[in-house]
Amino acid sequence: MIKRSKPLIGIVPDYKEGCATGYSKGNYYALRANYVEMINKAGGAAVILSYDYDLIDYYLNSLDGLMVVGGYFDIHPKRYGEEKIHPTVKLNDVREEFEHQLGLRAIKTQLPLLGICNGMQLINVLHGGKVIQHIPDEEKFMDHEQSHVDGFDDYHRSYHEVAVAKNSKLFAIVGEEKIKTNSSHHQAAKTAGAELVVAAQASDGIIEAVEKLDHPFCLGVQWHPEFGVSAADEKIFAAFVDAAREYKNSK
Repeated sequence: MIKRSKPLIGIVPDYKEGCATGYSKGNYYALRANYVEMINKAGGAAVILSYDYDLIDYYLNSLDGLMVVGGYFDIHPKRYGEEKIHPTVKLNDVREEFEHQLGLRAIKTQLPLLGICNGMQLINVLHGGKVIQHIPDEEKFMDHEQSHVDGFDDYHRSYHEVAVAKNSKLFAIVGEEKIKTNSSHHQAAKTAGAELVVAAQASDGIIEAVEKLDHPFCLGVQWHPEFGVSAADEKIFAAFVDAAREYKNSK
């Protein structure tokens, strides 16, 4: 048997319904390549997870790290105790239910977990955090969808600054109090869930990162570090893969 030298990182893909004029008439999984590329570049071995509930325990026993990524959908407000659904909310029941069940079991382990955009919201909601359903309704905040602003439709380009809490694990990773990030979200964490702390905020007060204190690596970031806007983005992936390697070696 060949011993694995690289940590195995599972990524939950998006789920798309097929249509006659789209990529496929049948339902299919979708994942932007740069998510995989950043994991592999950092020294991990990325694998895409199918939505098979019978395999969840197998996944968690086999993987060395789990990454939950962004997607063109929102977590159902019922998950954080709200009955009203904002008109802008887009649901994807198939993906949401699988991610919820997978995440629910994952957070009970010491498996390194990185949440990006929707993945940060999942981590937060699983810990009882609340969500701002539509940021533009709150006039005190800037527009956090940079594609709405002329000249910022390229997510490889930074859009705003994020202040990193000096006492956070995130600061230990990036080594900077302020970093430049891209931005692509109309929702945000209203409050951090139990056992989580706010690790970073935008200048307008929007929560940009949360982390779990009593966990070796459980981090959620609201921006998209897979585009590699700054050195901080690559450091996040490197730290995640390092944590996964340590987890692999401890098994």
